Amino acid sequence: MFHARSAGGRWGRALRGLALALILPLAACASGATPGAMTVPLSADTMIAEGSGLRQAVATGTLGGGQETNPMWTSQVSNEAFASALRQSLGTHAMLAIQGGRFRLDATLGALRQPLMGASLEVTSTVAYRLTSVETGAVVFERTIEAAYTAPFSAAFAAVERLRLANEGSVRENIRRFLVALVAEEARNPQAFRAGTPIS
Repeated sequence: MFHARSAGGRWGRALRGLALALILPLAACASGATPGAMTVPLSADTMIAEGSGLRQAVATGTLGGGQETNPMWTSQVSNEAFASALRQSLGTHAMLAIQGGRFRLDATLGALRQPLMGASLEVTSTVAYRLTSVETGAVVFERTIEAAYTAPFSAAFAAVERLRLANEGSVRENIRRFLVALVAEEARNPQAFRAGTPIS
C-alpha cells in the first residue's frame, strides 16, 4: 500500500508538471495590437490617381468599436490603435486631409472573432465604413468589410503573441480591402467623389 501511494504521488506530480509545462507558454501577459503593424503600405491596388478627388480630402470622424486588452486574458485592438492605424493608412495613401476635409470618414470595428486555442490562429475582423460629404451630408461610400488573417505556429511560440499577430493582420487586411474598394469606387464613378453626391 505504501508503494502504491508513493507511485501514485509521483505520477500525480509528473502530470501536474506536464500540465504546467503546457500551460506556461499560453500564460504570458497579453499585449494589445500596435498601430504600425496594422498600417497598410502603398500598393498598386490602393494608390489614388494624381487628380483624385480623395487626395488630402478625407477627415476622420468617429473611429471606434475597439476593446482594451486585459493582460491576463487575450490580445485585443483598442479604439486608439485602430483609429491611429486607419489615419496612418490614409496618410500613407495621400488621402488624409491636412486641414478641414471635403469628406468625413466614420468607421466602427466590430468584435473580433478569435479562436479559443490552436496551433495556427485565425482572427476575423468586421469594420463598418462610411464616407460622407462634409458640404452636403450625402453618403458617397458605405460598406461593411470582413477580413481574416492566420498567424501560423511558426510566427511565435506563445499563443498570446500569435493571437496579437493575427489581430493585427486581420485589421490591416480589413483596412487594405477598404482602401481597394474606395479607390475602385472612385474609378467607377469619379463624379460622385468630386461633387460629393450619393453613389447609386
